[in-house]
Amino acid sequence: MPKEEKKSLKAKQRERQIKQQRAQQAYQAQNERNQKKKSQKFQVQRIFYGVALIVLVLTAYGVWQYYEGQKPPTIGGTNNDLPATGSAPNFSLLDINGTSVSLSQFDENVIGIHFMAVGCGGQIYPVTEYQLAQIKSVCTSYCGKGNESASFLTVAVATCENSALDQIRTYFGVTWPFGNDYADRVLDIVNAYVPYEIGDGSIVLIDKNFNVAQVFSGGVDANTLSSKINQLLEA
Repeated sequence: MPKEEKKSLKAKQRERQIKQQRAQQAYQAQNERNQKKKSQKFQVQRIFYGVALIVLVLTAYGVWQYYEGQKPPTIGGTNNDLPATGSAPNFSLLDINGTSVSLSQFDENVIGIHFMAVGCGGQIYPVTEYQLAQIKSVCTSYCGKGNESASFLTVAVATCENSALDQIRTYFGVTWPFGNDYADRVLDIVNAYVPYEIGDGSIVLIDKNFNVAQVFSGGVDANTLSSKINQLLEA
């Protein structure tokens, strides 16, 4: 009887060992499954975040392209070869109200040609906003005063279907001729004045002898503009 009890005790110990081994094996197997699941989940997350990053980059690029496309076009360029005579290239501009205006019809006045770029939906740069306000101030004193006065024309470059030129004219109170050089799909006016290194917001002043007298780039205030006009009127 004691011998059987001793064997029974050993059997129980063996059973406990077997159970512990099995439990350990089960734990290891579960741990391996968990590690495998984590690895798979990590791979899925990497793929997800990779795709999300690509989508984000493409979206950002698309937005950038859209807004770049809305911006005003570039006007003019740099060219140091000025025309030998200095005579102002003549041109005709179709005002946005449908009236054709020729530069030569103002040949007894000092003439200011203002170049401005307009983006889609009427987007313009700050230099143009500033310059339109300065021209309006000057034009109040000089425009429409007959001979021995000054006349202004704004030559816009708007290449989009809708550049809201009529809204711009109303908003800034433009009372002088205002038209789009690209209305005929040709930038003939801009190209004629490229030798004078015009850019967005540039004002080209033409004297009473129809010669280019001064080119203001980057914005010029009303006082400076008026002073130069007075000099040209008195010459």
